[in-house]
Amino acid sequence: MTTQIAQLVSLQELDQRLQQKEQQLEDLHQQVASVRSEKETRQQEAEERQQRISELESQQRETDGQLKLEEEKIKEKRVRLNRVRNEREQLALQREIELMKEANGQIEESILSVMEQLEEERQHLADIQTRLEELDSQLAEEAVEVEKHIAGLEEEAQADRRQREEIVADLDASLCARYERIFGNRGALAVVEVRDGTCQGCYMRIPPHMCNQIQSSQIQGSSEIFHCPHPYCGRIVYIQVEADGVSGA
Repeated sequence: MTTQIAQLVSLQELDQRLQQKEQQLEDLHQQVASVRSEKETRQQEAEERQQRISELESQQRETDGQLKLEEEKIKEKRVRLNRVRNEREQLALQREIELMKEANGQIEESILSVMEQLEEERQHLADIQTRLEELDSQLAEEAVEVEKHIAGLEEEAQADRRQREEIVADLDASLCARYERIFGNRGALAVVEVRDGTCQGCYMRIPPHMCNQIQSSQIQGSSEIFHCPHPYCGRIVYIQVEADGVSGA
């Protein structure tokens, strides 16, 4: 394998490792961000539940007050009823008292409904607070592990980047730009071997005369670069040649 091809293969291995590390780093950051996002959502939900509880408690106090006021009115009506001697007026007062009792029954039902809602909301809030405690614990544990993992990956990535700079410094600038363009456009695979006459990037056959040219060029140590002739591939291709000049395919 010629020096330039060997350098490109090494560069590709580095770039693939860097890409994997960058993806791992992104996944790790996302892992923590996901827990933080859920925590924020739960906190917002807890605040909304607490606000709802406050509103229901206020409604309950108001309804309790209304019920007490109506019960006082019924007592007053009963006192008047005991004093009235006119039968017609007695019947009218009794009717008023019955209607007021019915109205109070509806208020009591309303109070019960509010109490049920309060109980439900408080249970939801308790569940959310339990989950928030779990998330706090999870964040505390993951933050240490993830940050340690991130630090290790970033250190490895820095070493790979320094090695990459050394390789790039020895490569022709136009060849390097061409490699990077193909690497970006062809799924992080820019340099591939031709094995048994087949491009290992697109798995299409390479014309025999071109295979001969590639092999001959590499045996002679030429710096000529070949590309897969298929237009939807175009990757840089090489043939593994052993020291005796025989293809390793």
